[in-house]
Amino acid sequence: MATEYNPELIQKLADKLYSQANSSIVLGTLIGFVAGGFFGLSASHESPIGVVIGVVLGSIVGYLIGQSRAFSLRVQAQMALCQRQIELNTRR
Repeated sequence: MATEYNPELIQKLADKLYSQANSSIVLGTLIGFVAGGFFGLSASHESPIGVVIGVVLGSIVGYLIGQSRAFSLRVQAQMALCQRQIELNTRR
């Protein structure tokens, strides 16, 4: 039995990649927030200023990492959609 082409699967893949891209920004920021808070807490010996600085810097770094990952996922989704559209355009 041969596997047949199914353009809906490619669309589902692209939708899932976009969903993961959106989640990666939130997750990256959250992880950076928590990690920055712990780092600020340990580095500043429980000084509130150190914790705030750690949280802010950690959140920024986490956001930037999440943005980078999201960009890669969106590019993958666009490549899949492009291939799907090429197939649909050239179908006889």
